[in-house]
Amino acid sequence: MEATQVLVVSGRAEVCEAVTTAAAGLGHRVRVCEPEALLVLWPAAGTVFVGIDTAAEVAAMELSRRDRVYLVGADSGAAALWSVPLGAEVILLPQGRGWLSSVLAGQAGGTGEVLAVLGGSGGVGASTLAAAMAWRAADRGRSVALVDADRLGGGIDLLLGAEREPGWRWPRFGAADGVLGDLREFLPAVDGVTVLSMARGPDPEVGREPLAAVLASLQRSFELVIVDPGRSGLPSCRESLRRAGRTVLVVGGCLRGVAAAGQLLRALTPAAVELVLRGLPGVGVPDDAVEEALGLPVGARLRHDPRLPVAAERGERPPLSRRRGGLGRVCDRLLEPS
Repeated sequence: MEATQVLVVSGRAEVCEAVTTAAAGLGHRVRVCEPEALLVLWPAAGTVFVGIDTAAEVAAMELSRRDRVYLVGADSGAAALWSVPLGAEVILLPQGRGWLSSVLAGQAGGTGEVLAVLGGSGGVGASTLAAAMAWRAADRGRSVALVDADRLGGGIDLLLGAEREPGWRWPRFGAADGVLGDLREFLPAVDGVTVLSMARGPDPEVGREPLAAVLASLQRSFELVIVDPGRSGLPSCRESLRRAGRTVLVVGGCLRGVAAAGQLLRALTPAAVELVLRGLPGVGVPDDAVEEALGLPVGARLRHDPRLPVAAERGERPPLSRRRGGLGRVCDRLLEPS
């Protein structure tokens, strides 16, 4: 049986019309069905939209958990009730119509890899590693975009020395929704890396819908999109991690750093996590202890290098050392095809 790209399970005309309209603009094939048809169609469908009107019936079927399931409708109370049993995100109508396009653009969007670099605690150098990986990928001839989704990070353009480079920052995309065109001409670029940074202002928050629209566009334009999501747990952070095919988690090499990373994993549940253990001066935690505490293998060790914070403060490229545990070697390891 040929897989259905988009499946709609609802008896409400407004739900079916909203999904069908969003899908038509992207060339998706849509099938509207009754709940009982899910027994056959559920596993293979690309994206499933369940109307809030059928949520109770679908939940009672106890189907296997899967990605890309969305509850759609106007009743926010019923959506909150059924989103957890179905493992579904909620799209409220009519305000969420643009979000439907973003979701479907992500399905059709690009072939570029989205990789998140997440700090297990503050001060472990996750932003520095994200920038270094972007530079390393550009040096290897890959088209790469670096996206700052951390509203509390101060702006990753400072880390790259790009704060005076002309181009758009996040506030210009605050109302972005649906499907966006190619953004490359609007964004600053430094040494082959296209950068979308937070601005420094009174309200730098990025919504889920703008972030999804921008990431889908960049994924169509670049081979690699590296995201610095921050650790806030805000919608922008969670959407960054949901969109990422891989997550590099930088863990501070001390007991408190490992404990904080464990708390973060439980709170944010990122996918396909790879651990990088960051060496700290004067302390050390064995790999096996980290692996036992976090339930994941240590993929790489990044040794302490006092030159890294100096380079970050100056907005200069960090030294990409190829020595064992050096930043260059760790970047090369993480950029290997998975």
